Amino acid sequence: MKKIIFQTSTVIALTTVLIFSCKKKETTPTPEPAPATTTGGTTTGATASFTWTENGGTTLTADSAYWTTWSSGTGIRAYKAGYTNYFEVNWGTSQNNTAVGTKPLALSDVTFLKGTATYTNNATSNLNVTAFASNQLSGNFTVAISGGTVTTIAAGFNALPKK
Repeated sequence: MKKIIFQTSTVIALTTVLIFSCKKKETTPTPEPAPATTTGGTTTGATASFTWTENGGTTLTADSAYWTTWSSGTGIRAYKAGYTNYFEVNWGTSQNNTAVGTKPLALSDVTFLKGTATYTNNATSNLNVTAFASNQLSGNFTVAISGGTVTTIAAGFNALPKK
């Protein structure tokens, strides 16, 4: 009987020592990213965002937004609740048209899906690129649109990543 008690006590003691002697591995904190340098405007410490108003109403914020480019132009894509609110904005006739400045928006360069309605810009307009740094795009635009009850979209975008 004494042998069983001794063995049990020894196992418990060794288990306790092992549990308390294991040291947690310390983690190194993730360094903060370096501030972005800019070409006009500022994006330092910026968080990507795409916001818009419809007919001057409440400001809405997209769940996801990015800019993209292809051989014949540059554009922005923004989503809120999937395709429930979706923007496709295209400009330019060349790839990587991201220099700070005004970009003309021709007829139908802006497509906005809202629920089951499809809107397009019904007049020429401008998009303003206010900053481009570290592959992040910032700016704004206001367009007249047709296709339903919304007639004007005013949008701003900040530090959108390239996709």
